[in-house]
Amino acid sequence: SIILAIGLGVFVWWQNKKSLLHIIFVLLCFSITIWLFGTFMMLRNCATERLVVFWDRFLYLGVIFIPVFLYHFCLEFTQKIKEKKYKNLLFLGYIIIPFFLLLSRTDYFVKGTFYYKWGCHTTAQIGHHLFLVFFVFFVLLTIYFFFDCWRKSQNPILKIQSKYIFFAFLLLFSGSIEYLPAYKISVLPFGYLFPLIWLLVIGYVITRYQWLNIKVIATDILVATIVFTILVFTILSESIIQFIVRGIFLILVIIFGWLTIRGVHREAEEKERLEEKVKKRTRELQGAYDDVKKRKE
Repeated sequence: SIILAIGLGVFVWWQNKKSLLHIIFVLLCFSITIWLFGTFMMLRNCATERLVVFWDRFLYLGVIFIPVFLYHFCLEFTQKIKEKKYKNLLFLGYIIIPFFLLLSRTDYFVKGTFYYKWGCHTTAQIGHHLFLVFFVFFVLLTIYFFFDCWRKSQNPILKIQSKYIFFAFLLLFSGSIEYLPAYKISVLPFGYLFPLIWLLVIGYVITRYQWLNIKVIATDILVATIVFTILVFTILSESIIQFIVRGIFLILVIIFGWLTIRGVHREAEEKERLEEKVKKRTRELQGAYDDVKKRKE
């Protein structure tokens, strides 16, 4: 998961190194990577309370940046960054981040350890309650802006982009259930999968935005999700034989998925070429018609 997050971030950034949107996305990927790595190390060291606290505080070095990066990404994507009130709110968010970074190093943020059936977690304190309000505010505002863009945008490409990103953000927000153990509520630790699926969807949209083809978008996202899911189950195999069988199945799915995506992309490209030819021919006929009309006059 960590490799996927870093790899996807670098890949998207590589598509357009100067784009602020791509830069924010790669920063988001690194923040999520710190979160995932810190969580992994925390769960591995449940036997030692000191290490549980250390790694939980470590993961917040990434988590604290996530809500503001999400909001900044949204403003750039929807072009709301041009509106002063939203830009000022973004500036305020970046100013507040250092406060939470310092607070997260103290017992006023997290303290002690809560043990439950599937792992362990530190216990949230007053500083964490404040951060949770900060987190929910920026994430919900981001989701609302994408929903508003989806419903009101007159640009067909932006409309489709916003639709997929809106649902992706809803999925990302579902990952917030991982805050529950901090409040002594036992839950299965599956919320960490949501950010990775979100990264796949967002990474696709901001690198393929020029293709107005729902079939292409749906195919790419579906194949990526299936491959990712099978990859997770392959890594979690309980025996060598199970790993080999799942690995072979994964390879076959990757091959089939690649052939499917290639076919759909070729179909989309051919459609674009035909549409361009039609437009060109239409312009030629219109020019010829205008010439004939002028001669008659």
